Amino acid sequence: MNNFFYIFLIIIFLLSEILLRNNFFFDRIEFSKHKSFVNNKKVPTTGGIFLLLFIIFFFKELSYLSYIYLSLIFLTGFSSDRVKNFSPKFRLISQIILTFLFIIDNTTFIYDVRIDNINILFKNFEEISILFTIFCFIVLINGTNFIDGTNLNTIGYYIIVYSIIFYLSKEYNLDLEFVFHKKIILFLLFLYVLNFLNKIQLGDSGSYLIGFFSAFYIIEFVNSNNLVSPYFAVLLLWYPCFENLFSILRKIYQKKSISLPDNLHLHHNIFLFLKIKSFKFPNNLTGLLINLINFLILILGAIYFSSTIQIMLIILISITAYVIIYNLLIKYTLSKKFIKNIK
Repeated sequence: MNNFFYIFLIIIFLLSEILLRNNFFFDRIEFSKHKSFVNNKKVPTTGGIFLLLFIIFFFKELSYLSYIYLSLIFLTGFSSDRVKNFSPKFRLISQIILTFLFIIDNTTFIYDVRIDNINILFKNFEEISILFTIFCFIVLINGTNFIDGTNLNTIGYYIIVYSIIFYLSKEYNLDLEFVFHKKIILFLLFLYVLNFLNKIQLGDSGSYLIGFFSAFYIIEFVNSNNLVSPYFAVLLLWYPCFENLFSILRKIYQKKSISLPDNLHLHHNIFLFLKIKSFKFPNNLTGLLINLINFLILILGAIYFSSTIQIMLIILISITAYVIIYNLLIKYTLSKKFIKNIK
C-alpha cells in the first residue's frame, strides 16, 4: 500500500469537511419526499465524486475511453441529484448507451451461465450475450440506487461483497489484483465511517457509479476464474438486483409508474418499524441490520462458491425470506397507520 493512497484519504477527509462547512453539493432533498423520508438533514452527495477519483487514480486496467464512460455514468447520476425532475427515461437511455460502449471497449461479456444451450447461443450470437450483459448492468445500477435510501446500506453492502471476493481469492488462489482490491475495501470502509457520521452520502451519482463499476469488476472476476460459479456472482449482487425487480413488479401490480420513486422499499419498512419501536438512530441502524443479514447470506454462499445448485438454493431462500419479511413489515406499519408516511 503506497503512501499516495493514505494521502488521498486525508485529502478526501479534508475536502468533505470543507464542502460540509460551506454547504457545497448538499443533497436537494426539497426536490423529493422520497429523499427526505429517512433523513431530513442535508448531507453532501460527494461520495460519487470521491469514488470516481479513486477509480481514476488507483484502477489502471481501463482505457482512457472507459474512464470517460465511467465519468459520464457519474454525471448522469450527478444531474439526477442536482436537477429537479431530471428525466428517468433520459437516465435509462444514457445508462444503456454508456453500458454498451463500455462493455464493447472492454469486451466484458457474460458468456457462461452453466446451461449448455444458452452458452452455445451466446457463443454463436454475440449480440444476445451483449444484450444480456447490458440488462444485468442496468438492473444492478438502478438496484444499487434503490437500496441507497438509508445510511450505510449501499456502502456496507459493497464492503461485504469485495471482502468476500478478497477472502476467497486468498484462500483458493484465485486470479485477482490484490493491491487494488485491498485499496477499494479500505476506501469503502473510509466512506462508510463518513456516511455513518452524516458527512457524505453516495447520492444517485455514487450509486450509479459503484453499481456500474462493480458489475464490470465482478463479471471480469468470474470470467477469469473458472472455479467460481457464475451464480455466485448473482448471489453476491442479489440484494440490489432483487430490490429493483421486486420494486418494478410491485409498482406494476399497484398500477403505478415504474419510473417514480416511492418509500415502500425494504429499508423504508425496516426504518419505520424501528421508528415505531422508538429505537435511537433508526437511519444508521437500518443499514447496519441489512448489512448484517447480507453478511450472513454471503458468508454462507462463500462456502459453496463453486457449486451452482447450492448457490441457487441460497438465492431462492434469500428471496423467499425477503418477501416474507417485507410483507410482515408492511402489514405492521400499515396497522400502525403509518401508510401516509410510506406512500
